[in-house]
Amino acid sequence: MQTWDRACVVLRDKVGASNFETWIRPLRVAEIDGRVLLSAPSRFYRDWVSRNYLAAIRESLAVAGCAEPDVRLELDDQRQGELFPATSVDSGEQEKPSAALSAGPGAPAGNREDKAPGKGPDRTARRGGGPRIGNLVPRYTFENFVVGTSNEFAHAAARAVANRPGEKYNPLFIYGGVGVGKTHLVNAIGHAVLRRNPLAKIVYVASESFVNDMISALRRDRMDEFKTKFRKVDLLIIDDVQFLAGRERTQEEFFHTFNTLHEGHRQIVLTSDKFPKDIPDLEERLRNRFEWGLIADIQPPEMETRVAILQKRAESEGLELSPEVAEFIASEVTANVRELEGVLTRLAAMGSLNGSEITVPFARSVLAPHLVDRGRAITIEDVQRTVCEHFGLSLTEIRSKKRTQSLAAARQVAMYIARKLVRASFPQIGQKFGGRDHSTVMHAQDVVERRLAEDPSFRAAVEALERALTSSRQA
Repeated sequence: MQTWDRACVVLRDKVGASNFETWIRPLRVAEIDGRVLLSAPSRFYRDWVSRNYLAAIRESLAVAGCAEPDVRLELDDQRQGELFPATSVDSGEQEKPSAALSAGPGAPAGNREDKAPGKGPDRTARRGGGPRIGNLVPRYTFENFVVGTSNEFAHAAARAVANRPGEKYNPLFIYGGVGVGKTHLVNAIGHAVLRRNPLAKIVYVASESFVNDMISALRRDRMDEFKTKFRKVDLLIIDDVQFLAGRERTQEEFFHTFNTLHEGHRQIVLTSDKFPKDIPDLEERLRNRFEWGLIADIQPPEMETRVAILQKRAESEGLELSPEVAEFIASEVTANVRELEGVLTRLAAMGSLNGSEITVPFARSVLAPHLVDRGRAITIEDVQRTVCEHFGLSLTEIRSKKRTQSLAAARQVAMYIARKLVRASFPQIGQKFGGRDHSTVMHAQDVVERRLAEDPSFRAAVEALERALTSSRQA
């Protein structure tokens, strides 16, 4: 089917090479009576593609010349456990189906963070004139949020705000590391407010989109429209507010927006990876206002919460996950919920394709390249040497104060891997890289994570570095 082949070229660019190989290539395609029928190798695959990629498939078919494509997904029981390429697109060397670790569009929710901030259109959620909830993530509700000691205070605060928006804890400022559940909680607030008041106007936007919107409004001389959009709302949610730092004009505009909403008893909810006083280059007047209401932190989940998150996610996906397997994964993956659920997604996908029962030995074999070995520990120096060898740098250079583009990129990768594999603190890592501040390390992690989500070749290179480090330790 030539139309499908052309659509796959578009679709590969749209979802990324790794996600394409993992979720699209296993589909078998046929055209019957003008309909495009896609046959999935398992129920898990069918449901996942339907939920997360069906819209992208339709859009790609339309671009390829299929007017108003009627796409249907079906399950062929005889194909379960097999892999059937659905396209003849030349993709070069085929990637292993590991993209589930990065969890592309629509990856499992749990308490996971949303994709990189500032990508895509503004997330405006309104209900009125129809049951549309904008871009609030459907699964990010209080009912799907697993509460543990690491997040119970932030959860209670979010519940209180949802019950009495604009009255209690205004603003609500939630901070914590990457992938611990901040975005889940603020989405849950939005859903709860809409259930109580279907006509409530909610704007949910990443701070980078706020910046881009303001720049566009200035360029087009439409600042009145911009102000109306953000000041005539019942609930304003700004994700990753730390990215407003250092932008004087944007901070000034947000300052006035904040004041207008606060004076009108409209609820403001903010998330950040830092405590307000630790955000560099943030104006004191904004820092002061962020501390007016309630500040709640979320820590990485403890063992019991990690197990509960895995079991809840598996249950929602219809996966059979024994307590032993859940405890095994939770004991190995400790950084954040995003990584935890990415591992579960990969395990489920491989089990579905191979027709294998998900046991502890199976989980260990499938996830071996990605799990933390408890043998000889990796050090920050090990990471630095491996990265330097890859980029052709010296240890002196990567630890120096030089900030050329290529050197800075290599240093950021080394900091990211050190944080992931060594489990060192931000200050400890900064000290090993020429005495840099912890905020520099946090910024490096953000930059690398965003690029990992967008650039498959970059992700492959970083994963290769991680494998080199873990395999050398196991030798």
